[in-house]
Amino acid sequence: MMLLKLTLVIIISEIGERTMCSAPSTKENESAPVTFPPKSLLNATTSNGCKHSEVPYFEDEGPGFPGGFLAVSCTKDCPSGKEENVAEGYRCVATVNSLHEEEADVTVGTCVKGTCQPDKPPRHRTVQLITEEEEEEVEEEDEEEGEDDEEEVEEE
Repeated sequence: MMLLKLTLVIIISEIGERTMCSAPSTKENESAPVTFPPKSLLNATTSNGCKHSEVPYFEDEGPGFPGGFLAVSCTKDCPSGKEENVAEGYRCVATVNSLHEEEADVTVGTCVKGTCQPDKPPRHRTVQLITEEEEEEVEEEDEEEGEDDEEEVEEE
């Protein structure tokens, strides 16, 4: 009888430990906030030195592919250490629906009193992200332009 109780205690403690230490479920991972890669963000600075991050987007509809910028957050960080709101009505990222290697699907919203309110009806946009390869290409182009500029100066 004592051996049976001991076996039961061991089994219960083992099951309890596994449930407490298990990896997060897929549902928990889906509800975790999604963030943009830092290299894909553009820093916008106002005349008073306040900064906020934006992502560029292009409209999928219509000729000419017009687009713009979406604020990642509706608040700006200022040099004095305080926060200010992004302009009322400024377009923003309400939610990031999916994030892939090269693009993200976002729901567009409008900044209202420092928070991003999703548009009604919801509007989705695809935001192109900067990948590691693209960044290396840009750096190589910048280096080549710098070399070309040096050659032009030497020729003069």
